[in-house]
Amino acid sequence: MISRKPVTPANALVRLQELCARSEQCSHEVLTKLRTWGVEDRVARKILALLKRDRFVDDSRYVSAFVRDKVVFNRWGRAKIRLALIQKHLDSDLISNALGEIDADEYRTALVEVLAAKARSLPETESYESRNKILRHAASRGFEPALIIQLLRQPDLWKRSD
Repeated sequence: MISRKPVTPANALVRLQELCARSEQCSHEVLTKLRTWGVEDRVARKILALLKRDRFVDDSRYVSAFVRDKVVFNRWGRAKIRLALIQKHLDSDLISNALGEIDADEYRTALVEVLAAKARSLPETESYESRNKILRHAASRGFEPALIIQLLRQPDLWKRSD
């Protein structure tokens, strides 16, 4: 393993400001990055406080952006998003508020696209086994089983456009 010399606090602050200007970062990610750079914990907390003061790091803004991006681009459901945010040690109130702001139509559209994509990959969709595969796939993407079943029962979902 290559031994790296620790990053100075001033250099770490500048690097993190540049990183946060390019993409949203949460407090946990910033602290993790500082630890990997060899910055001691007390100094890392001061750097994080400076970044928060200057609004380079804002966990509520991060959570909102994360939720929006995961629904729109990654087609994730609420459960998978919640778990990902919990792993980042974010406040559960922030998570709940952001998940509550998900547009219902956008969410439903994401789920329909996940269901349709899986259905296209199967030779037929009318059997119990095929529908079960589709349900399991959508549930693994974090969508709620009740909503998945509701959509699976809609006959217009199964009209193939290919």
